[in-house]
Amino acid sequence: MRRRSLAVLALAVLLAPAAQAQGSAAAEAAIKRFGAGPLIENPSMKAPKDLVYKVVWDVNVGSEKPEGIVDGFRRPANFLLQTDDNGVPRKNVHLAIIVYGTAARSLLNNAAYKAAHGADNANIPLLEALNAVGVRIIVCGEALIGRKIPRDQLLPFVEVATTATLARATLQAQGYATFWP
Repeated sequence: MRRRSLAVLALAVLLAPAAQAQGSAAAEAAIKRFGAGPLIENPSMKAPKDLVYKVVWDVNVGSEKPEGIVDGFRRPANFLLQTDDNGVPRKNVHLAIIVYGTAARSLLNNAAYKAAHGADNANIPLLEALNAVGVRIIVCGEALIGRKIPRDQLLPFVEVATTATLARATLQAQGYATFWP
């Protein structure tokens, strides 16, 4: 029995990089699809490759249509593509999104979103891709209470902060710059 467990563990260790690469490829494809913007060739102000970029976006406006994607979630994806175009290593790019207001409902898992809106949550592929490449997705706890959103209905990787203000202040103290869509 112990040999079988060790064999299964060894196989899992061997296959993990392939599964991770496949997940990364899917995440990168989603980042490119949702974050695509115009490529600026030969910019006169290039982003220095050796800087560490720490950026947080405040996203408080949800999509006008239940089947729509929250536009603010596209900004970090676009930023990743911009830093890639400038040759900035991903290890130097640290991003986060603080979600509140009408955008908070976009963090619901598909079943909860569909029950509330009658449509699939189109934000999930982009949010999963952002999470897969290390973007932190943080929701305001007060927004959850005010909008009666149960925590167990959120996407599993969403972090819950006490408030958006406290999350923003914490990230700013850690060196993050705050952007709004």
